Amino acid sequence: MPEKDIVSWTSMVVAYTRAHNLDDACAIFNNMPAKNTVSWIALIAGFAQNGHGDEALDLFVKMHEEGKQASPRTFVSVLCACADQALAERRKQIHGCIVRTCFNRVMDNIFIWNALIDMFCKCGNMRSAEIIFLRMPERDVVSRNSMITGFAHNGLGHESPVFLKTMLETNVRPNHVTFLGTLSACSHTGLDAEALQIFDAVEKDYSLQSRSDHYAILVDLLGRKNRLEEAMELIESVSNKSNHVGMWGALLGACKVHGNLVIARKAVDALLNLEPRNAARYIMLSSIYAATNRWDDSCGVRKQMEERDLTKDVANSWIGIRNEMHKFPVKDRFHYQIGDIYEVLGKLAYHMKEAGYVPEPNLRRILDNDDVGG
Repeated sequence: MPEKDIVSWTSMVVAYTRAHNLDDACAIFNNMPAKNTVSWIALIAGFAQNGHGDEALDLFVKMHEEGKQASPRTFVSVLCACADQALAERRKQIHGCIVRTCFNRVMDNIFIWNALIDMFCKCGNMRSAEIIFLRMPERDVVSRNSMITGFAHNGLGHESPVFLKTMLETNVRPNHVTFLGTLSACSHTGLDAEALQIFDAVEKDYSLQSRSDHYAILVDLLGRKNRLEEAMELIESVSNKSNHVGMWGALLGACKVHGNLVIARKAVDALLNLEPRNAARYIMLSSIYAATNRWDDSCGVRKQMEERDLTKDVANSWIGIRNEMHKFPVKDRFHYQIGDIYEVLGKLAYHMKEAGYVPEPNLRRILDNDDVGG
């Protein structure tokens, strides 16, 4: 067998990362007789795309220490990894590295600019995202979509329709993602009329076919307003019944908020027909029963889960403090600072009660009900 060259080695690294086999990808990378920038990019991108952003950033630092010249693609991969991490200090380091080492070489690359905007938006720093956007030598639909979605996800939803209007005035053609972000913003800020107007414009003015995601957001908007019958009629009016999971899921969530058991039962039946092994749907229905004090029905749903051997995946929360990532599974009792954490939570609960907060009746039982199986 002929000796493998660097291209063959790198191709194997890429193949293993695409198969989500990062251990073997690392083993091959470490055994390479020689590595170039492309080899490093392959492994960094592989870790970032598989949700291991912290390791991707460590690899970038190591690459930099070994004197390898980073390319625009390297920076895009690293910025994407930063966007998925709650580590503000590392984001600043990468941004500074781009400016210090190769500003003139990469700053005419629109992918770098877009990755920077995406990173700041996902990390909640909309001020920096806006500064980057305004400084861009040129902007495309991806740049604008990132800003619209960033506003929607960071409590500034009222800015998204305004941004869309400005985008249309500059004759930039929107796409499905543009409308998805704007509709999401309208849903979270209660802009019903604007959302319906934008939804109609998708097909009428821009000849785009509304997708299931667009309908799901509209269902969510109607659900927030307790317009559950309208939301259900909207779902039933959409063709391609196999693609309704997001819509029925949004409706079920709204039913839980408003305590509508009749429509909730219909939503659950539809969802279980589409994805019968999804334990989260049973959990939701059980919680709705619990919230309305129908404990026998709630237990009955749990019994169905046991009979069908369904369990809920463990939920986790992450937070970055002083450049260190902390992970908290549901009902975690093993964090090394758990005592201090519960002491602070106790103080917060006390201040909430002092401010007049009254817990919902049966809240503890409902929360315990949600956690069962997790």
